[in-house]
Amino acid sequence: MSSKDKKPKKAKTQSTPRKEKSPDKTPPIAGDIRQGTIAKFMRKRTQLVGFETGLNKHTQFAIEFLDNAIDAVESWWWKAKSLPRLDDQLDPKYIEEIQSKLEGTLHDSIALSKQLEKDVREGKEVEIPPRRRETLQDRLTTFRKFLIPFRGMINRREPLCVIQLTEVHMPDLVPLDDEEGFKVYEFTCFDNGVGMVPPDLEKYGIYLASSKSEKLRQTRGSQGFGAPSAFSDAQNTTGKPIFTISKRFNTGEATVTDFYTTTANTKEYVSGPINMDLPFENGTYIKLNYLNIQYRRGYADTYCEMASLLNSHVTLVFIDPYGDVRIYPRRVKDFPEEPKYAQPHPASIRIGEFQDLLRESTEVDLRGFLTRAFCRMSGNKAKTIIGNANKELRKRHQDTLSAKTPTDSLSKMEIELLYKSFSSEDYIAPPTDTVVPVGEEVFEQTIQMAYEPDFATAVTRKPTSGKGLSFAVEVCIAYGGNIKPATSAPMVLWRFVNRVPKLRDNSDCATWKATTLVNWKNYKVQTFDNGIPRGPIMVFIHVAGAYVHVMFKGQSKQALAEDEVLLREIKLALEDAGRRFRRFITRRETAKRKAKRAGILAMYADQFAQSLATIANDGKKKPTFNAEVVARKIRDSITGFETADDQEETETDARGTDLIADVPLGDGDDEFIEASVEGGE
Repeated sequence: MSSKDKKPKKAKTQSTPRKEKSPDKTPPIAGDIRQGTIAKFMRKRTQLVGFETGLNKHTQFAIEFLDNAIDAVESWWWKAKSLPRLDDQLDPKYIEEIQSKLEGTLHDSIALSKQLEKDVREGKEVEIPPRRRETLQDRLTTFRKFLIPFRGMINRREPLCVIQLTEVHMPDLVPLDDEEGFKVYEFTCFDNGVGMVPPDLEKYGIYLASSKSEKLRQTRGSQGFGAPSAFSDAQNTTGKPIFTISKRFNTGEATVTDFYTTTANTKEYVSGPINMDLPFENGTYIKLNYLNIQYRRGYADTYCEMASLLNSHVTLVFIDPYGDVRIYPRRVKDFPEEPKYAQPHPASIRIGEFQDLLRESTEVDLRGFLTRAFCRMSGNKAKTIIGNANKELRKRHQDTLSAKTPTDSLSKMEIELLYKSFSSEDYIAPPTDTVVPVGEEVFEQTIQMAYEPDFATAVTRKPTSGKGLSFAVEVCIAYGGNIKPATSAPMVLWRFVNRVPKLRDNSDCATWKATTLVNWKNYKVQTFDNGIPRGPIMVFIHVAGAYVHVMFKGQSKQALAEDEVLLREIKLALEDAGRRFRRFITRRETAKRKAKRAGILAMYADQFAQSLATIANDGKKKPTFNAEVVARKIRDSITGFETADDQEETETDARGTDLIADVPLGDGDDEFIEASVEGGE
């Protein structure tokens, strides 16, 4: 009995008091998961957006800030009540003014750097004055000097974007004889666009401060991942702050800031923000430094050149580190229409998005949510969706829904059954007013002015839809003129998405694959081994619409996914342009054949006329025919010579049929014609 009595006593003393006190004395166990910010994540992974070290990094800086600049210029045009009267094209005097004022102020910073490197290797003494720390007043003085060459355009409110890239020497950061070849570059961008108000400027450079974070529309995107990633790369590689000046178009003063962005999605100001009166009406000025390998032509400059083609309503100026100034003047006076935001289409909604929209909806009842949160959703369609969901609920002996059911009272089962009914319905295609194409006339005119080709044609397909969003495909084919024969496929095919050139990940893009699917031999075009056209030819493909934002393969936005509808639209547009090109080549070949036939016949006209006159006048006392008159008439008659085969070939091409592949006539055909003439046929 004693043993039995002891056991319960021990159990009581061990369990009851200790179990009650242990939660108070034992500290909580800390987990291994740490919460971080998107800014902190991206600060170490700027390569995801395209800022990896290399020649493309120079391009990426131009991409991010030029896209934002053009967007700002377009926003100013759409929002301003009083707009300037623009000429059909930019007056050449402004180009001359810019060039004359920049002359003597620029230098070849790369040549200077190479000379200094050479002197260091040869053991010569190199003296570089230390860069003194710039004050806010110094930066403002630099800004005022920067505006001087563009004063005439700014005063006339000409749409303008300027990018300047200069190699600078910072011996304390990167020595001249750096083994890895790194250089520091000063990057400057200016636009006379809409500008930012102080609250927006405060968010500028902080991750996800995007103009498209809520809804999609056909824009390049303002202040998304790009600019903050550029700021992070600039700070990570040089430790220098970012200097910005911005002035809203309807305000009196500009806001000046000199800041760092932090990993906590905040800003650390070196100076400012300060409001002051500066000599420009509206716009944004950005200046920063970044570290990269030495600049080379063919990257950032090529991007600016291509961007000028589909943004011909804006004048672009690019000043490279060599001191060369490239001005791409405005070629048209009309701005594109302002694109509308694309409402979600039922065909593009998944169950998770449906749940999120329900949680975030401000609509009180179910009918209001369905009819207002989506496009192409009528009241009758909403009634049908609710009715079909109720059938499933009755089978499960659950309460039914009505149009007046509060959106915040739905259970998990009701949401799932509602979505099942929602996704099983057929809907009208999304509206196409969210798509703003360049247009065939403007596209073709721009390419003609830029390259002066012998032939150019543009095709704009009617807007269609994919993934519940509308988009349109435009293509342009240019041949001859100032276009030189391409040595590689990327020199032929130029890709654009919402007027933005895409220079990387070519073969990984849907536009590239669609081009290789076309049988170019049908259109008398030779190709490289990969199926891309070759020769003195350029092919431009533009995909426009909010649809592209969901089709990009990565954050760098360089390639579109291979959607079946997109591939078909691009292929059809290219084939349409190809038929027009074939007709041009056919007519030119026909004209050459006619000219060669005429030349051969004219060469023997005198001999043939003399023979005819001799035969006709034989046995007559007075000659009836004059050989010279007969020869002249023969020559006059053969200038319009055309065989039945020529006429049939031209008429066949005019019908645009693809049933028979055209084969260009070779030299053997001309030899046969010449032999026939010599043989008296």
